[in-house]
Amino acid sequence: MTRKLWTALALACTLPLLANCAPLVGAGAVVAADKIAEEENNDEGLF
Repeated sequence: MTRKLWTALALACTLPLLANCAPLVGAGAVVAADKIAEEENNDEGLF
């Protein structure tokens, strides 16, 4: 198979997995931001 076909197949298989993981990545970023705000301000954080 050609390189272009392998690239297309890899993208076709990877995109659904990335779309499913996006909410988890976003939630992790929010938790990290909250923890940083707590440490910097010595209060309750963002929430």
